[in-house]
Amino acid sequence: MTDTGTDISRLLADAAQGVRIKHAPVDAIVVGGRRRRNRRRAAGAVVVALTVACTAGILTSVSLPEGSGTASVAAEPDTVPRPTTEVIASGQLDGKPWTLSVDVWKRADDADEAGRAWDAMKEAEYPDPQRAGGAGGPELVHTGWFFANLKVGERRSFVDDGALTGAGDRTVETSWGKLARTGSGWFVFGRTTPGVHAVTCTWDDGRKASPQLRTVAGTDRRFFAIEAPAPKPTAGQPWCTAAD
Repeated sequence: MTDTGTDISRLLADAAQGVRIKHAPVDAIVVGGRRRRNRRRAAGAVVVALTVACTAGILTSVSLPEGSGTASVAAEPDTVPRPTTEVIASGQLDGKPWTLSVDVWKRADDADEAGRAWDAMKEAEYPDPQRAGGAGGPELVHTGWFFANLKVGERRSFVDDGALTGAGDRTVETSWGKLARTGSGWFVFGRTTPGVHAVTCTWDDGRKASPQLRTVAGTDRRFFAIEAPAPKPTAGQPWCTAAD
């Protein structure tokens, strides 16, 4: 080796001895690595959570049944029409309470609603396939409908029904009814046009009675029911007239 090479070797050796080699900060590197891993895991967890939430939201929206109230999934289904019911008279028969109630079904807005109302009536009221113009209830687009029902104890029976159309300014329509299948216990059911505010009923023996008129939401017609003496076998409709 030349002198020049020897000198260079010595210089490098001396320089190496003067250099202070520091140990790598292993602990800091490990902690830093853990922090980065934790951040990556947290970020991954957020992504997973968001993915699950979005997926669950999609599945929930798809599986919601009609009528759930979520407008973005499906429109509100057509509701089933229901009547307004009002008890217009009550009493006692042989220790059993009785009530006479009136169901008022409002006039339908269109043919579809009339059909739903007609179907609902078949389920809830006394059936009649010819009611309101027959299947689909086409007449219900032009008029509401009422049903009168008697309940004695737990027994429920049909009394009368009809269209809620005006038949004159001072019209009173009536029918006989029995509180029991046998024995005494008669009553008169009636309905009036809006212009009638008081009614007088005259019985076969000459006595008179003034039933209380009742209104039911959904119609401006008035209804009444009153206990009455047994009619004669030849009696026609109860004689009740407008008194105002």
